[in-house]
Amino acid sequence: MMEGGDRGRVPRRIGTNPNNEKLVTILSIDGGGVRGIIPATILAFLESRLQELDGEQARIADYFDLIAGTSTGGLITALLTTPNQNHRPLCAAKDIKAFYFKECPKIFSEEARPTKHAIGGLRFPWVDEAKWKSTGIWKKIIGTTYVSIKLFMAWLFTAVFQPKYDGKYLHNMIKETLGQTRLGDTLTAVLIPSFDIKFLNPIFFSTSQGRRDVSKNVLLSDAVISSSAAPYYLPPYCFEAFSRKYNLVDGGVAANNPTLLAIREATKMNGEQDPSSSIDYRGYLVLSLGTGAAKRDGYEVQEGNWGLFDWFTSKGTAPLLDIFFTAMDDMVQIYLSFIFQGHHCRSNYLRIQDETLKTDEASTDDSSLKCLMKLEKFANDLLDKPVLITNSETGLLEPMPGGRINKHALIEFAQRLSIERRRRNRAAVY
Repeated sequence: MMEGGDRGRVPRRIGTNPNNEKLVTILSIDGGGVRGIIPATILAFLESRLQELDGEQARIADYFDLIAGTSTGGLITALLTTPNQNHRPLCAAKDIKAFYFKECPKIFSEEARPTKHAIGGLRFPWVDEAKWKSTGIWKKIIGTTYVSIKLFMAWLFTAVFQPKYDGKYLHNMIKETLGQTRLGDTLTAVLIPSFDIKFLNPIFFSTSQGRRDVSKNVLLSDAVISSSAAPYYLPPYCFEAFSRKYNLVDGGVAANNPTLLAIREATKMNGEQDPSSSIDYRGYLVLSLGTGAAKRDGYEVQEGNWGLFDWFTSKGTAPLLDIFFTAMDDMVQIYLSFIFQGHHCRSNYLRIQDETLKTDEASTDDSSLKCLMKLEKFANDLLDKPVLITNSETGLLEPMPGGRINKHALIEFAQRLSIERRRRNRAAVY
């Protein structure tokens, strides 16, 4: 990895010149709320292998030219690339899983639900609540009915007019953790997508933009919060920077799987290029991490059903969002699989994802200890599962011929990253 001010900047023409030996190294992390524990676990394993090769001080940010992350993936990206006082990553990969266990129960807590605050303030003007302080049995029954109605009305009000969580703890936690770090300060280049609901266009926060244009060098915390503002779950995030006002929601609206955007960003980091020239994907080494999906345990539909209530509450999740994000992820995966196979460099692209989660396990916001532990186990089991590739006919993931498992693929990937880093260090000496 480059040193000092060149860290994370890809030299001109890399990835487009087959005679250039250097590889552009890219890490991409999907969105998925609490399921961020899955890529966090995978990254901890990868970093441990890098440390075996290059020493205990090795960190993920030392090996990738660009790290892209959407929503929860954007948070992981920031934790991996924010510099501490010693100009080293704020978090080692192994620390991120513990971070999720600590913070998720507070982010997605009952205290963070607007419903909790609405119940106390909800009043029916035709009801004298003082009358139900009596101990009479009928008054108790009527009082219980009243409380039930009150709870339902409060839930209905907040479900229609407010997000599921107020986001206050999440916002404060991210701002406190990342401090005054700006996009241009990250240890290697980052890309964090969001979506502007005022102008209805995607916004891509990137280190290269922050370093090139001071007006786009926003606080990293603002970029991460914006990318995490999942519709229905959390409120849109508004902030102003350098006389521009942003009105943003979750980056998953634009790119829940940001791998394709990451490759585009890496080509832009090369400098000006001939628009008519094609990219030589043999010059890229890409690791794409999913957060799990429940494609084998989806939703059954009866004819005539599925109104607004079903689209947002079936099986305790929000099916509309699950379907929307999964469909986009699949399209990106199908395209990239086609591209890398077509360029005869399949081994340069590794996607680690699994579609066998149960629907209740695929929840974005179930922060119970039981669920978090299930996700951790799922991720550890995923290491021993076969590497999957996309079937272009069905769009489903299938085991790669040869029976290689994810753990072995990551070990090989770590070796290639280590070799590339050593090559760069030798080149820097000369």
